[in-house]
Amino acid sequence: MPDGSAPSSRPRFRLAIVGGGIAGLTLAVALGRYDDPAAPIEIHMYESGKEITTVGAGISVWPRTWGIMRQLGLFEDLSAAAVQPPEGSPEMKPGFVFRKSDQKEDGYEFGQVMIPSGATTMHRADMVDVLVKHLPASCAIHTSKRLTHYTESPKAGPDGSTVYILHFADGTSTEADVIIGADGIKSKTRATMYEYAHQRECPNAATISKEACDRCKKATPKWTGTVAYRYLLPTERMREVNPEHSALRIKCPLSYSGKSKHVITYPISHGKYLNWIGFVTIPGGEGQPYPNRWVIDASQQELAEHFSGFEPEVGQMIQLVEKPQLWAIHEMGDLPFSVFGGVALMGDAVQAMRTHFGAGGGQAIEDAYILGRLLADRRTTLASVADVLHIYQNARLPFGRRVVSNAKQAGLMYEFDWPGLYDGSPTAAATPEETSKLERQQLQELRDAIQKIWQWQWLERVEDVWEQAEKEYEALVSRRKEISNGVNETMDSARKPWSCVIC
Repeated sequence: MPDGSAPSSRPRFRLAIVGGGIAGLTLAVALGRYDDPAAPIEIHMYESGKEITTVGAGISVWPRTWGIMRQLGLFEDLSAAAVQPPEGSPEMKPGFVFRKSDQKEDGYEFGQVMIPSGATTMHRADMVDVLVKHLPASCAIHTSKRLTHYTESPKAGPDGSTVYILHFADGTSTEADVIIGADGIKSKTRATMYEYAHQRECPNAATISKEACDRCKKATPKWTGTVAYRYLLPTERMREVNPEHSALRIKCPLSYSGKSKHVITYPISHGKYLNWIGFVTIPGGEGQPYPNRWVIDASQQELAEHFSGFEPEVGQMIQLVEKPQLWAIHEMGDLPFSVFGGVALMGDAVQAMRTHFGAGGGQAIEDAYILGRLLADRRTTLASVADVLHIYQNARLPFGRRVVSNAKQAGLMYEFDWPGLYDGSPTAAATPEETSKLERQQLQELRDAIQKIWQWQWLERVEDVWEQAEKEYEALVSRRKEISNGVNETMDSARKPWSCVIC
């Protein structure tokens, strides 16, 4: 792990990354990849845990993300951690498989999402290990530093700039010129940012808290109405129960779909485990306060009761899910801004989403790539940081909002709850054969809709987002240069003798 030794050149500014998860680690890697040794950034990462680790088990890596990994020099090491390394081929292969499973008899596959090169999955810990391996030597890691809030010291920095003071739960504090909040859905960076913004910008701040403000209350995570039972299922045990089980045969994410419920499973750790998640949507739960802690231990019995009407393959898996954890799925649906002064948010602090695209990690990596390249450019100075952060916000915030919205729609499709498509209701037909035929036709329409909503993962390019940001960045540099030249010309004129001015 980097020792945090400072480079010999004087740093342009001090940058604090709050959070040592996938978002923060990738940002540090990107900064190291693109930073100019002659004009470096001083990077400090503050992780709340005792070590750099991760929450959760499996993660999917899609074509968009692999492109970034090539740019960051991570492709080879990350490929080695994948269950099926990416081929880099445009050939369309199954990336997601769907079964109709809410029936006592055997279910059946009704669709596949076809993706260039198919799906690649891995354990989150393996991705974290790769990122840590590639951290730049200029990044100092500070563990057991749980941020509680930050404060401002206006005009305390160079040229009268704001200095930020980070306050930690252990009673310590530190200074930074720029803060990047990569501290997840419960982000303290976001909470402090919106408190400052509310007090300074909202006309009702004197009488209404930010939690009640129409704009600022969007910074509070919202329960989706869905809970998820999580478990790592050893494949050997699954093989003992049913060696022909679909979860063993299919090497990409597989959805056992039913009305308002579904199970996702896919291999990780080179096939040693199946990442297993059982989703249950509570009618009327979306937007309501969640009554319990977000993560609690659950029982096999309650899980079995939820999926009692599902096909035998689901039951075979549940009998092996001995001590699941219950997670309440929350999201950040429509955050109005992600930058305020010299502070910016990224990853789940901005766009925590339902897991139905397997895109949360990928979107955090995209944030890190765009933000890292903008900040690392040697023309980015402390004086221009606020403007540069707004370029990042313009490029990433609208896109992230759209992915959050589409992830919600995808999940409703998986659970037969999207209006106008198959909803699980009995079909009215004269014979069982006609009933089955009609049901399969409706499921084919659903399959086509799912395929369409997934296409952003390979038809839309991260390069286009970067080109947008780069164009705005070059315009900013040009404006600042024109202003600087104008100031210099004025100063030169002021230095001339009075007689020359008259002449």
